[in-house]
Amino acid sequence: MYPASLFADLLPSLGITRFRVVPVSLIVFSSAFRDLCASNQCGKYGTNWTCPPGVGSFDTLVARARRFSFGLVMQTVWPIGDSFDIEGMFAAGEKHNELIRHAVETLLPKLEGRETLTLSAGACAICATCTFSSGEPCRLPGQAISSLEAYGIDVAQLIADSELSYTNGPNTVSYVGLLLFKGN
Repeated sequence: MYPASLFADLLPSLGITRFRVVPVSLIVFSSAFRDLCASNQCGKYGTNWTCPPGVGSFDTLVARARRFSFGLVMQTVWPIGDSFDIEGMFAAGEKHNELIRHAVETLLPKLEGRETLTLSAGACAICATCTFSSGEPCRLPGQAISSLEAYGIDVAQLIADSELSYTNGPNTVSYVGLLLFKGN
C-alpha cells in the first residue's frame, strides 16, 4: 500500500475532510453507472468533453484508470440548509471541485512526476461554455476533470472500500474526488 502519511500533513490544511489511499484493483467499475449518464439527469450528456459520449467509451476509460496503481480518495463534507437545499448542494459541489483541483496541484510535487488522473464530482465546469457541441477540441485538456460516474466508478462502493462514510450527518452533503497515480 502507498503510504497515506505522504498526504496526511497536507490534505486537512487544504480543506479535504477525509481521505484514504486504495489500490486501483479495489475500485469497482460498472457500465450501469455510465448508463445513468445517458439518462441526462444532470443535463450534461452530449454537451461536455468530460462527460459521455465525448469523454470516450466505457471500456477505454476503465482501461485508462486501471493503468494506475493507487487512488487517493478525497472526501469533502459541506453544511446545507436542509435535505431539499438544491442550491446549497450545487454550491458545495462547485467548492468541492475547486478544492480537489487545488489539492491535486499541491500534491503533484509530492508524487515526483508520476503520471496521474484526476476524477471528481459532476461535469467539468472550467469554461463557461464547453467546445464539445461546436466540435472544437477542449480548450484546457490538461485541466479538464471527468466525473467518477463518467468512468463508471461505483462511488458508494469506493467510499465503503475506503472506510469513509457516505452519509455524514443531517444537513450535510458529501462529495468525493479521486487522484489516480502510479506506484514506485
